[in-house]
Amino acid sequence: MPEENTSPLQIDSEQIQRAADILKTVAHPARLKIIDFLEPGEQPVAQICKCLNAAQPFISHHLSLMKAKGILSSRRNGNQVFYSVANRNVIEVIHCVRRHGRGNQTCTGTAVSVRE
Repeated sequence: MPEENTSPLQIDSEQIQRAADILKTVAHPARLKIIDFLEPGEQPVAQICKCLNAAQPFISHHLSLMKAKGILSSRRNGNQVFYSVANRNVIEVIHCVRRHGRGNQTCTGTAVSVRE
């Protein structure tokens, strides 16, 4: 007789690993600021640098890391590169963390999927 899966986990190991990778990637102050800045819509790299008051190589490094994990996407228009949030679920998680930090212990609402 096969054993029943009595694990309380609702997601499989692959999903857990992907979620952990995404959380590790965004767990940096500069990356959180970039995501916050890009939440309303895409922006060129120069504008991101200006907003964060940081050098282009520093910002490009963080943008590349987040793009590699599928958190951001980019498009080129001439010599400018524009970035936007590709995985909007990341924004939901960040909003949840903000609410928690303000003392609102409840993070409810849209279910967050890491499979985007």
